Amino acid sequence: MRPDLQCAAVLTICMALIPCLVFTGVKSRKNDDMTVSVYFTAEDHVEEYSLEDYTVGAVLAQMPADFSEEALKAQAVLARTYIYRRAISEEDSPTASLHGALISDDEKIYQSFFTPDEAEEFYGDDYKKAKSRVLKAVRAAPWILTYNGEPITPAYHSASSGMTESALCAWGQDIPYLQPAESRSDADLKGIESRTTIPADDMKAISRDTFGIDLTGTPENWLTTECNERDYVTSVTLGGTDVNVQQFIGAFGISSPCFTYEINGGDFLFTARGFGHMVGMSQYGANSMAENGSSCKEILSHYFKDCKLQEK
Repeated sequence: MRPDLQCAAVLTICMALIPCLVFTGVKSRKNDDMTVSVYFTAEDHVEEYSLEDYTVGAVLAQMPADFSEEALKAQAVLARTYIYRRAISEEDSPTASLHGALISDDEKIYQSFFTPDEAEEFYGDDYKKAKSRVLKAVRAAPWILTYNGEPITPAYHSASSGMTESALCAWGQDIPYLQPAESRSDADLKGIESRTTIPADDMKAISRDTFGIDLTGTPENWLTTECNERDYVTSVTLGGTDVNVQQFIGAFGISSPCFTYEINGGDFLFTARGFGHMVGMSQYGANSMAENGSSCKEILSHYFKDCKLQEK
């Protein structure tokens, strides 16, 4: 596979999945003619798409279209699973701000999705080829992924540090099918390691504005972290106050929770491995598995424990 990380995948960390982690029973759903309504916030308008068109637009926004077909099929299953889970959630408890839609175009809350115009703008001259490849994958994988007969929370991220992480560690919620999994090929990717420098003044300003924490004293006393055996940061103490790890890396622009830091002249130098929250399927790991002969089903089975595919 290509040894470098593409920006398209880095965009699709899918932090929007975190607010959807209500792991309670959901009703079974059968709707072959399902449509997906999307609320566009700027236009204050709801638009409907067929399930196929929606899934194509979601995969085009979430994974590089030149990835292997089996990886694209796995991503299509996750995108479709997400929207079925959203449909059940909205059926049980509608979200007023969605104005009757299942999702909005706010990617901070809901999964990424391209309209046809957005996809054409993003892919440019390669749009027709990209759409054709993704459409083929979507039609070849007409499933959702379930656990005990219920649509799963379809977490994914761009690339891990070599191991994915559990939902319990990342989000404080123990979900049986979201457990650590090997994703060794990720560790060999060019660009898997990223560095972020935060000057002391910026460190103080972000801490104050985001967390309401006033950093005092010397920088050496501002920050402490703890890691697990997979080098995943499990706790962050900022100015003597515990803060959420995911919120911390988001506020300071750190690419993943697998990070270390050093202080040089008051500047904080963060070194991270991987991109995203590290839970569920690694997209680059999935592509590596596909290139080495694994099927869509084998990829999903590897990253999501004890789950089953259900045709929709």
